[in-house]
Amino acid sequence: MTRQTIKQNAKEALRFRYWPIIGAELIAGALMGGASGFSGGVSGNSANFKEVANDPETAKLFLGILAVIAVVALIASLVGLLYTFLFGNVIKVGISGIRLKAYHKESFRIVDLFSGLKSYKKNIGTMALYTLFITLGFMCFFVPGIIVALGLYEVPYMLAEDPNISGMEAIRRSWENMKGHKGELFVLHLSFIGWILLTILTFGVLAIFYAGPYMSLAEAGFYRGMHPVQIEEPAPEA
Repeated sequence: MTRQTIKQNAKEALRFRYWPIIGAELIAGALMGGASGFSGGVSGNSANFKEVANDPETAKLFLGILAVIAVVALIASLVGLLYTFLFGNVIKVGISGIRLKAYHKESFRIVDLFSGLKSYKKNIGTMALYTLFITLGFMCFFVPGIIVALGLYEVPYMLAEDPNISGMEAIRRSWENMKGHKGELFVLHLSFIGWILLTILTFGVLAIFYAGPYMSLAEAGFYRGMHPVQIEEPAPEA
């Protein structure tokens, strides 16, 4: 299946069931985002800073406030990370299944977002490894991170499509399947650069109502092109 065919099919699928797809993507994004840390800044002019530095009591209070902010930010970040591992990644499996259905113009329900909970322990373990491997890749350098992400791209789709597959088998198969195809997927992503620029110009609005779902469906289409399914023909009438 060519890149042009995948993108055309994604466009048609998005037009076919536009609002349900937008709704599913919005809810999934909110659920996968979950708890998040926050960052804050302390601003002031040099004169005020000098006053704080010259007053020991005020300086202690100032440092105490900074310490509290740092601790709260750290806790919030850890909570967000824990949420992602325990729940957000399971939603990623669910939305991957919805995208595969939507790409083929099949019906789906919002409750399908939680389909990953059926094999909860396996899915959180597998997706934790999936996230860890990609994170380690990016910690090494930007390029290795991209290579690992492309190599493990199929994992959430496999978990969504085959509840019986083991976690390590999904990781192994994805890595093997993507050998020689990472470049194709990378080029598919690059082909959306125009939409990404338009998204920036619209302050992200376009990503919500068109570009994001369009790109997600195209990614699902790439997976389906790698793993075609037999479409059963209706039995002839007697």
